[in-house]
Amino acid sequence: MQPDEALVRSWLQSAVEDAYEGERQLFQERAHERSVVFHIARRLATRVEAWACDANSAGWSVDVEYDRWHPGHVEWLKKRLRGLDGHDENDVYPDLILHRRSGSSAEHNLLVVEVKKEGARGREHDLEKLRGFVAHPFSYRLAAFITLSADGGEPLWHWIAD
Repeated sequence: MQPDEALVRSWLQSAVEDAYEGERQLFQERAHERSVVFHIARRLATRVEAWACDANSAGWSVDVEYDRWHPGHVEWLKKRLRGLDGHDENDVYPDLILHRRSGSSAEHNLLVVEVKKEGARGREHDLEKLRGFVAHPFSYRLAAFITLSADGGEPLWHWIAD
């Protein structure tokens, strides 16, 4: 059983809000995005695990910087991203995902998230990466781009469509 899209969106939104409230110093000091993503991911994982227990639907995982896809899929995405913002073509791993590790299809891939500091290089690269993750062969159902405000304020949201 998969959680519906509205539920997943609310989980992510509340996980980001909770991370912002609980770890505000990281946001205000503009800590590296990996530090912030960790705190978002652990809060998201708590919500997913509670839902999975209640719904009797084990197998959903929240991972950061996940790199265990089929080589052909990663090569396809590398080609799609080649030359954008001068980024290394090997940089194709998403910041955060909600998925079933047992496969790589629409039934297994639910949410992919990229996080970037406001004003940082690579925004277009990350947006195109998200578009690649919602397209075939990955087929993630939801994708979100979160911008960490330069002034340490609340993050800004952008949902991605294929």
